Formats: sequence, structure tokens, C-alpha cells
Amino acid sequence: MTDPSPYMPWRPLGDGPTYEREQIWLPQLAAQAISSGNPLIDGKTFIDCRIEGPAVLLPVDGCDFDACDMGYAGGDLRNLLLRPVGPQKVIGAIAFRNCTFRRCVFVAVGFTGSPAFTDNFLTVLGGKAS
Repeated sequence: MTDPSPYMPWRPLGDGPTYEREQIWLPQLAAQAISSGNPLIDGKTFIDCRIEGPAVLLPVDGCDFDACDMGYAGGDLRNLLLRPVGPQKVIGAIAFRNCTFRRCVFVAVGFTGSPAFTDNFLTVLGGKAS
């Protein structure tokens, strides 16, 4: 009998720039980007993907969410959001820049960003911005 591998049995996702009908585990996508020297996910397009956490997604700049299911909110869209306390950085979130999400489903993913982002998120999805 062989010992179980200490590594996750995930297949590499590839470099994109387009992912279509993929099941994407966000921690894996972030780890692949970081191991390639990229501190964030940049210039990618996700179409009809299932994007899974647990994770917190930070759209830094130029991200578009079109016809996406943002995930289970437990009856209150604000449950999907985390507001940063510091004015400059968010540590531990997975940052995205210039990315497009079309018809994606998010599972166990929270979202964070500037007050303008979180207010817009709630307004667009029919929640109440604070």
C-alpha cells in the first residue's frame, strides 16, 4: 500500500486567458497565479464557470459581472459582502483586475472592495446599499 499524496489532486487550470465551462477552485487559481509571479488574477474571462471557495474575491479594477449567480446569501445580499477596515489594502482576499465573468455561478465566495464597489454590488442585485 502506498502512502497518500500530501498534495491536492487538482488538475492544473492552465493560463487562460479564457476559461469556459470550467469548475474553478479560487484558492487553486490564486496559488497558480502567485507561483507564476502574479500577485493577482489579471485579464481573464470566465464564461459559464462554477467558481468555488471558500474564498473572498476582490475586484481591484476593470471587472465585469454579467448575468452571474453570486451565490447563496441566506436571504440578505449583504451576507455576501465584507467591507475592508483599512483604507489601502485587503490581506487574504484574491484580487482580480480586468476580468470578465459571464453567466458564472459562485459557490461559497464572498466579495470585498471599496465602498463604491460594495454599494454598487447591492444596488445592481436589488439589495439596499448602506
